Amino acid sequence: MNRSAVKEVIVVFKTHLDIGFTGYAADVLDTYCKSFIPAAVDLAFQVNTPNQKKFVWTVGSYLIKYYFDHAAPADAERLREAIRLGCVRWHGLACTTHTELMDRELLDYDLSISKKLDEAFHFHTISAKMTDVPGHTLGLVPALADAGIEFLHLGVNSSSRVPHVPSLFRWQINGKEVVVNYAGNYGDVTCLENGTVLEFFHAHDNAAPPSPEELDILFHELSLRYPNASIQAGTLDDFALKVRQIRSSLPVVTDEIGDTWIHGAATDPLKVSAYRRLLALKEQWLQKGQITREDPAYQNLMENLLLIAEHTWGMDVKKYLLDFKNWNKKDFHQARTLDTTSAESYGCWNQSILAGMKEELLHYHGDPITSSYTAFEASHQEQRDYLTKGMSELPPSLLKEAQTAMVFSYPVIPKTAVHQQPLAPIVLKDVTVTVGKNGEITSIQKHSSGNTYVLCLGKVEYETFGGKEVDDCYFSYGRDLSENFFWSEPDFGKPGLRLEKDIRHGIFSPCPLSIHALENTLYITLGFAPEACEQYGCPREMTTVWEFGKENIHMELFWKNKDAIRSPEALWLQMNVLPDAPENWLLNKCGTLLSPFHIVRDGNRKLHCVENLENNLYSGKLSLTSLDAPLVSPGKKNLYHTDNQIETLEEGFFFLLYNNRWGTNFKQWFEEDMRFAFDIAYTSNN
Repeated sequence: MNRSAVKEVIVVFKTHLDIGFTGYAADVLDTYCKSFIPAAVDLAFQVNTPNQKKFVWTVGSYLIKYYFDHAAPADAERLREAIRLGCVRWHGLACTTHTELMDRELLDYDLSISKKLDEAFHFHTISAKMTDVPGHTLGLVPALADAGIEFLHLGVNSSSRVPHVPSLFRWQINGKEVVVNYAGNYGDVTCLENGTVLEFFHAHDNAAPPSPEELDILFHELSLRYPNASIQAGTLDDFALKVRQIRSSLPVVTDEIGDTWIHGAATDPLKVSAYRRLLALKEQWLQKGQITREDPAYQNLMENLLLIAEHTWGMDVKKYLLDFKNWNKKDFHQARTLDTTSAESYGCWNQSILAGMKEELLHYHGDPITSSYTAFEASHQEQRDYLTKGMSELPPSLLKEAQTAMVFSYPVIPKTAVHQQPLAPIVLKDVTVTVGKNGEITSIQKHSSGNTYVLCLGKVEYETFGGKEVDDCYFSYGRDLSENFFWSEPDFGKPGLRLEKDIRHGIFSPCPLSIHALENTLYITLGFAPEACEQYGCPREMTTVWEFGKENIHMELFWKNKDAIRSPEALWLQMNVLPDAPENWLLNKCGTLLSPFHIVRDGNRKLHCVENLENNLYSGKLSLTSLDAPLVSPGKKNLYHTDNQIETLEEGFFFLLYNNRWGTNFKQWFEEDMRFAFDIAYTSNN
């Protein structure tokens, strides 16, 4: 657009909220309450006049809710006055989330925060924003539309792949739609054909509002850029109203986008397992009338579950764990025992990263620059504590039920169970099964019908990765790397890992150490090669327990004695239920069924976070539910592959039980015992 033809410029001010990352989550929220929010209010009162607004602070609705819940009465009233005068406004979504980690009920709770604020201040919010996370699920659209949100702005991390979609489009599914504005950074310039321009002034992660002098410079620059335009600070709602005028001319997108950061959801399988079980219990409690959405206990539970889905999962690894040197297992364990690290642990080969980070490191640590393993780990315990806080107000009976759902012990094989052999038929009460060479179920014959099903259920594999796989992924996925290298490689790569020649890519499959049967239950103990457990971090002990019903199968996998390692690793479980009819599988994300074959280019075609998988057959519905591990890779094991190939489903689905690919603020290692449960259920149309 010719800048001289621009009639109106709406300037939107926003700080990117990380509930963590720059420090402990509690400290970050405390800084917003004691410093940033009061400073934003003071600035708005200082610079805004009846004729021109130069500063309107916009935030996700959660910060406003949190402030009102924790601020002193006089401070809360000052914010209310700023809101009434239009100096502070919230967006429709509470915060930036890994959206497909949520179910629809939690997503509705997220949106209810802005609705309650709207009711209190007589507004009608029609726009929402999320920043940093590169993509979200199409399953978000029905929830937004039902909540009256018609405009969604998505700003992408500046070194992450941007999905191949128009900058402005209508995102549609099942008769619902929202207009999406996609930016290749936190907030870009968007020009409309009606002469309106959106200009973002986006502060860095957890950064303070601008100064009056910065505002003067900004508005002077904008007046030169748009000489004939009215220039005012405003809100995304203001821009959304202008978008209505050109909405019908926008292109339509009906495909899934997905989240290319979603692998982070499997960095703490213990936390996610408890989170998933609480989500499931919450649904049961609501259906039985044991809790209502208005109950304070429900509100407290949902707030804390929302904070788990929020996209920040700890403190920044490149600021708070200054160690890109100790990658092999022995060195890592020694460094972790010593606890304190210094800039020396960057290694001589990572000095460009240290140089780029030094100003920030001095700001956060002072001189000398040091960090601590235990302090870094404490940030992940703080995230796990959301579970405890969420349950803290539940009635005693529901609290006991929740605690019971999270407790597990390693299975003990009953003395009356009968020893069996692999590769030979095992006759149970209702079915005859065969166990393959890697401990997986390879066939099931139903006694009632005589039908035999050849399949592959419960095949476990442990995968390790070396510097080549990590670097190849970093360079193929990232963008603007020369500009952002000093922070993007610690976030998305493993600096220095390539020098560790003994850390290589490998796939380790187990063998069945023992098989025992009792009625309809099968116990299979699995063993891995010593290299997988001693050099790397594969669990030393693993058992699967199968329960075969007439129309359903329940399986649980347990592991224990897993060592923590810093180098990248993954544990997978394959489920190939319908090898002869794979094309009808659908992914349930946020309560919306989506095809794994219709995903935009440069979205996430490799890995999805699902509530369950469904296949509508001619005779009935087949569902595959992973109760604890929500990440699934269709067709193949894809963790470090970033190509745009959409896999076929002849090999079924590969559930990602654990990985530590992520840097940023996620857990970098895992050593706890685990349990993962899966249900396969068939419902006949008859």
